[in-house]
Amino acid sequence: MLKKYLKISIISAAIGFALAFVFVEFFSYKVKQELYTYQQKKMQIQSLADAYALCIGLHNANPSKNRRQLCLDIRSKVFEEAKSLEGSYPYISFYNKVFN
Repeated sequence: MLKKYLKISIISAAIGFALAFVFVEFFSYKVKQELYTYQQKKMQIQSLADAYALCIGLHNANPSKNRRQLCLDIRSKVFEEAKSLEGSYPYISFYNKVFN
């Protein structure tokens, strides 16, 4: 009877490890696929955020209505791009929520 339960537990453990390995490999593959475009998009958003900071600095130094509108447009573009970043990369978003 003990041999039967030992055999069942060993087989169950082997199947569990095999499924876990397959899941980790699949998840890793999908994250690697998304990583390059995700990093490019993040760099683009960071560039827009830097442009916004410069725009605010210029606006504070020399205020004008046109410059204020330009800064607001850049800010809305930064928020729009950041919002689209969240939904476009599901595997990286999952990784960030679970492991960070």
